[in-house]
Amino acid sequence: MATEIELKLLIDPADIGKLRRHALLKTLAPGRPRTQHLVSIYFDTPDLILRQQRIALRVRRVGSRWIQTVKGGGEVKAGLHRRGEWEDPVAHAHPDLTKIREPALARLLFSPAVRDGLQAVFTTEFRRVVWLLQWDNGDAVELALDQGEVKSGSRSFPLFEVELELKQGNPARLYQTALELQQAIPLRLENTNKAERGYNLFQAAPPPLVKAGTPKISAGMSVAQAFQAIAWDCIGHCTANQEGVLSATDPEYVHQMRVALRRLRSALPLFAAAIPRESYATIADELKWIACELGPVRNWDVCASQTLPAILEQFPGDKSLLQLQAAVFKAQAAARESARQALLSPRYNRLLLSLGAWLLADGWHEQASAEHNLRLQDPVMDLARRMLAKHHKTVHRHGPGLSEMPPEERHQVRIAVKKLRYATEFFAALYPKKFSRSYLEAMAALQDELGVLNDAATTQHLLAELGNVNAHARGVVAGWAARGVTQHLAPLDVVWRAFCNCRPFWK
Repeated sequence: MATEIELKLLIDPADIGKLRRHALLKTLAPGRPRTQHLVSIYFDTPDLILRQQRIALRVRRVGSRWIQTVKGGGEVKAGLHRRGEWEDPVAHAHPDLTKIREPALARLLFSPAVRDGLQAVFTTEFRRVVWLLQWDNGDAVELALDQGEVKSGSRSFPLFEVELELKQGNPARLYQTALELQQAIPLRLENTNKAERGYNLFQAAPPPLVKAGTPKISAGMSVAQAFQAIAWDCIGHCTANQEGVLSATDPEYVHQMRVALRRLRSALPLFAAAIPRESYATIADELKWIACELGPVRNWDVCASQTLPAILEQFPGDKSLLQLQAAVFKAQAAARESARQALLSPRYNRLLLSLGAWLLADGWHEQASAEHNLRLQDPVMDLARRMLAKHHKTVHRHGPGLSEMPPEERHQVRIAVKKLRYATEFFAALYPKKFSRSYLEAMAALQDELGVLNDAATTQHLLAELGNVNAHARGVVAGWAARGVTQHLAPLDVVWRAFCNCRPFWK
């Protein structure tokens, strides 16, 4: 089995000439590129058993030959695709399951449900031009320009991609190469591979919605290993929802991207005892920028999909409220388009490429200095205990009297609770679930109540942004928000006491 490591990028057809003339290709790949015409047929069952198991089975025509490829497992983070790959020649345009020698794959593919149900579900057809880039230190990257389409039945999707596949060396070279290309060409990271595009066409389905997972860290890890695992988990969560923000209207995609960005921004200072801020200062500033770009659309989404529908249910047919709703929809659409343009911008894609290059090149290792009181090689358990205790203490110091606090002060407590929750979710895997579960549940309940109160305050700010709002509609919404605040202030003290009664699980 080979492990395929590649970075996928989208290119505008108008910029293909710039790519072919780029100095990088002339310097590192002085020979003529090779050109291929590739037709690939992807197979699965009608109910997509292989996709559910994260397996892709295809037969590809290369010249006069047919090559069967099985890809399995793997991950996609900031455009970087890693997965197992098995290739074998076959005699025709249909899979030959006898070629499968990997035991786990063979069991799945020879199961009656798969073997008897295999059918072609989509095809890809494209012209590929390939350059081999080679550096003096031995690094080698294959750059492929693909132009074609993905087809399933009567549906199709145009394909203009640049793939950078690592042949030898550090994966950081892929990001560094992409950054150099992007100085002249506005390439965009592509987190959806050709197979996923085909499956989405086959199902006529929106992109999958991805929620935050649990970073894969363990007590035996060093600080450096744990940081990388947490950072890549956050990046994967963010970029997995990017296509949904660009092509769908479900508010949850934006929400999940914002959660991922907040988690990543919270993770960076958690490791400040070992990783100097100057090593990621520019990245931190850019993460704040894109989070702020997504903030307005999330606020309008909540107002349009949660706050106003509840009010209109109580005041059906109210003309001033319907006019307000129309104005909110317009503001929501404008904020959504602004967020889309930010995600399509070279600035955002440079951020992701820079972040990937920084993590993979271990740039934060190089800049760590003796003044930091925790070494990157130290056990992560030491850092986890210190950070959990610090954030727990901060919340307990500022949290008493929540129901009587001014909204601005209560909002600061909410931020502190979020930071504690993210730290807890990051490090909870280091401890038995039976100890951390009740703490996490109590903290989540506290954060939910604070979130509802914050949404009420945000609604008032949004109405102010709209400007000319009918006085009756403004009064109804203000009264509704005040009523909601009153309703949620009472249980706030209850959930606060429940949280205070939870014993810290890391002691």
